[in-house]
Amino acid sequence: MNQEDRAGHGVDVAGQPVIDPTANVLQLVEAAVKRLDDLREAESRHMHSTEELRAEYTQQLREAETARIDAIRAVDVGAVNRAAEVAATQALTLATQVSVSAETLRTQVAAAATASTVALAAALEPVQKDISDLRRNMYEQQGQRAQATESTATRSNSWGIWVAIAGVVAVLAVGLLAAITTVTVVLLTHG
Repeated sequence: MNQEDRAGHGVDVAGQPVIDPTANVLQLVEAAVKRLDDLREAESRHMHSTEELRAEYTQQLREAETARIDAIRAVDVGAVNRAAEVAATQALTLATQVSVSAETLRTQVAAAATASTVALAAALEPVQKDISDLRRNMYEQQGQRAQATESTATRSNSWGIWVAIAGVVAVLAVGLLAAITTVTVVLLTHG
């Protein structure tokens, strides 16, 4: 009998029939596949859970960053508003100071003008009195000469005196006017 003719159940070395491992292997393979499926499902749940957590915490980070930026903006807006208030207060103070300074200067200029007018009048009074005295003396002398001498020669001679006196008076008046102008300018600039 050859090997091919001996078909049937196999036996092991001890002569015991050999158990077909196919059913056992199929059970083990089925258990392994189920275990792999369970692992894949657990991994999928884990990945899904991780993604949800990541999305949740990303949203929380965005909200925290938005709140931080809003707080910075609020501080900046407050600083700008405060700076505007300070600038407005400074502008108002400066406007008040300018107004007070202008009024003070106006008062000082008016007082200086009044003082210079009074000083000029006081300075001119003796000069005007002297000119008035000179005129009176000239008229008196002219009247005395007119009575004493009626000759034309004397008249032409006295006319020359009058011209000389008038020249002297004119020179004195011009000098006096220059002095008065100088005094007025000095008083206005130093007053």
